[in-house]
Formats: sequence, C-alpha cells, structure tokens
Amino acid sequence: MNKLFSILFAVCVIQTSFFLSEKNALSEETTLQPLCSINLGLGWANNTVNTVIFRHHGIVTRGDYQITAYYDDKKHMVFVKRDIATGQTESFSMPGEYNTRDAHNSISLGIDPAGFIHASYDHHGSPLHYRRSLRPMDITAWSEPLSMTGKFEDRVTYPYFVMSPKNKDDHEAKGEFLFLYRHGSSGNGDLCMKAYDVKTHTWTDRAMRFLKGMDQSPWTSNAYWNHPAFDNKGNMHLSFVWRANRGGPPNLVNNLNMGYACTPDAGKTWLTSRGQPLPLPLTQVTSEVIWPIPPGSNLINQCSSAIDKDGRLHIVYYADGIKGIPQYHHLWFDGQAWQCKAISIRTNDFQLSGGGALRLPISRPEIVIDKNNRVFVIYRGDLSNDRLVAQQLDPPHYAPGKILLLLDKNLDHMEPVIDRIRWERDGILSMLIQKNHQPNHDRPEDVPFEPVYIVDWNLAAE
Repeated sequence: MNKLFSILFAVCVIQTSFFLSEKNALSEETTLQPLCSINLGLGWANNTVNTVIFRHHGIVTRGDYQITAYYDDKKHMVFVKRDIATGQTESFSMPGEYNTRDAHNSISLGIDPAGFIHASYDHHGSPLHYRRSLRPMDITAWSEPLSMTGKFEDRVTYPYFVMSPKNKDDHEAKGEFLFLYRHGSSGNGDLCMKAYDVKTHTWTDRAMRFLKGMDQSPWTSNAYWNHPAFDNKGNMHLSFVWRANRGGPPNLVNNLNMGYACTPDAGKTWLTSRGQPLPLPLTQVTSEVIWPIPPGSNLINQCSSAIDKDGRLHIVYYADGIKGIPQYHHLWFDGQAWQCKAISIRTNDFQLSGGGALRLPISRPEIVIDKNNRVFVIYRGDLSNDRLVAQQLDPPHYAPGKILLLLDKNLDHMEPVIDRIRWERDGILSMLIQKNHQPNHDRPEDVPFEPVYIVDWNLAAE
C-alpha cells in the first residue's frame, strides 16, 4: 500500500492546487491534502446531474482501473477509464440527446462479474435507457440501447446497478449483479429488482414491485432507498423513507419514517432487522420502521448507508432537529437497539417544498466506515462554506468529532459521489468532483461549464 501511495503522489498531483485556492473558516490543522486530483475535462454544470448522490455507481473500480462517466460541455455522455497506478485516463464520448436540464437524469454504472460495463442514464419517469460494453473493461465500444426483460420498463427513475460480494473476501463485488429502479413517479411508485446472468447476458425479474406504493388507498406512496450496504455474510441491507401523496402539511415534500429490510439471497427473501420474514410486497403498513420520523420534518430522501466491521448498519440523512431546523443525523444499530444522534448544529432554517430538484443549502450526506469502526460523514453546505468535508464520528458512542476539510474550494451545490469499491478494497476515498449550480425546481438557468475531477484521499493519514 505504501508503494501505491508513493506512485500516486508522484504521478497524480495534476491540478491539486485548484482545490487549495480559497480560504475557509475551518482551521488549518483540519485540512486533509488529496493524494491526487485528475482533471477529466469540462462538464455540464447548470445543475447537479453529474454529482447527485443517487448515482450508483457514479464511479467504480475493478482491478487496475476505475470507470466513471459524466455529461460534458457539449451535453454528450463521456466515459472515462483511469489507470489507478499511473493516473493516465482514456475517454470516450457518446453523442446523443440527453435531458441534462433535469438533475434526476444522471448516469449510473456497474461492472458485472465478467468485467463488462453496464450504463443506465437519462431517466425521470422515462422508458429504460441501458447499454452494455461489448468487451470487458472497454469504454470505447457499446451495444445499442437494450431492454432488460421488458416488464415495468416504461417509467424508470433512479437506476442502481448493485454489485454483490460473492464471499467475505470479495472486495470488488463480483457476485450477483442486480438492477434496482423505481417504476412510476414521486408519491406513486414501486421499487423493482432485476438479476443478471453473466453467462447468457440476460436479465430476469427477481423481486418486481417489492417495495410497493402504487395501487394503495386512500393515497399512494413510493419508497426512496438509500445506497444499499452489504455485510461480510453477503446480506444486503436496504433502508428507505416513504413519500405519500397526501396526509402531510401542504406544499411540503411529504417524506416520513426510516424503513428497513434485509435480503440474504439477493432479493429472493426479505427479513426485518430481527430476522423475521417479510411477505412481499412491502408497503408503508407492512414494512419495518426502524426510526419514526413524522410528516413535515424536512426529511430528505436518497442518502446513504454503510456496514461496520461488526456487521451493523449505519445510516446518514438530514431532517429537522429538536428546534425544527434541518440537521444531519447518524442512525445505527448498536447490537441491541437502533440509536440516532444529530451530528450538526445548523442555525438556518429551510423547507423541502415544491417539485423537481431543489436548490438547498446543504448536500445529502455520504458515509464510509474504516476498519477501526470510525464513521466519516461526507457533505458540503452552509456548515462548511460549501467546501467538501468529512466529519469523523468515533465508536462506540459516535459523538461528533473532528471535521476534515477535504477541498478548500466553493463547490456550490455539488453532492458527494464516491467509489464504494475503491473504499472497500483499498481504504482510499475516491470521488467524482465538480462544482455545480442547481436552479430551484429545475428552472432553466445558464452557468459556465466546470471541470470534472477524480480526487483521492487517504483518511487514515489525518
């Protein structure tokens, strides 16, 4: 690992000075210098479509290479392959008509066990857009747009390629390859799952509409899931909030409750946090609530989760604190019960209100956990003068600890997009970074294009 760090320092200091150019209110001793930063080119920056947190995966590693994608200054979809050891990159541009004006229409990637790259992109209640590379780990040759099974593929949003570990030693997730997405719309949608056969290059419907919000009375709903997490036994832990079409304060985004379900067999069966079987489909009534959050609490949807070395789930999100002001929260299972703490002390109020993507003063939070069970919550917002930071929470009680300044640069409305595989395999925090604007309710506005970067940090070096 030390040899790898030496190589990275030698060849990957490209453009690092860009991120150190602006003074921040955080103290100098909290600054964590990047291992490297690599400029990929100019990208669309009128909204957060390149950096919305629900890109799964927005950047992903297999072997010696890292794959990412973004919409560039021509609104083309650009794929990038990075050699991790040398820092050299290869790019491939795929022209097309992509709706970059809608921040929901992000690009999600996955790498199947045979090394083929899968991409799903440009969705917000739209027909499925999906392609597969023609050769393993090759970004230059792609299939034509494909269907999967043809079922419930007419109104797709939030595509997630879920890469499962095949055993406890598989840190590159070469097990079952799944596809999660919402069918339907906000407040009226179902979560669907498909499974891929790497030998036949075909998809099957695994758990269709298993988190169900459609066809309910007196009002419909939908579940918004956080990034799923896997423990060392291969169990997939899925947490989620519900959004109801009715029943909450007027004009507010009506998200409520933190729900949970676990599957030990890639979606075939589902269990509660106490191991009790859950009959499908899961609804607001039949799914488990691990932490009650009432309507009108400014509960954000689509955040993240991670597993510690003891196999326990940790979730981060934001919602109103005790004074009615949105705060970051850390929710975790301590082995006996669920615990939750606010980890920020914000003083400025705001409301989750209206449709489309919102212009909000804080990003949704990401989470990684190291081998010592230290939690790092990654965010950008008014707490950090729109700089990117990682807040450390130390076990066993996870009291708010030091804040590490990752980038001393105003990133406007960027959200964290992390390489989950690189973290699990190498313990390196690797992120796709771009300064992004975000017009309220996706109203058209024109801002300059901004550079897109890959940036690495060693959190153990702090």
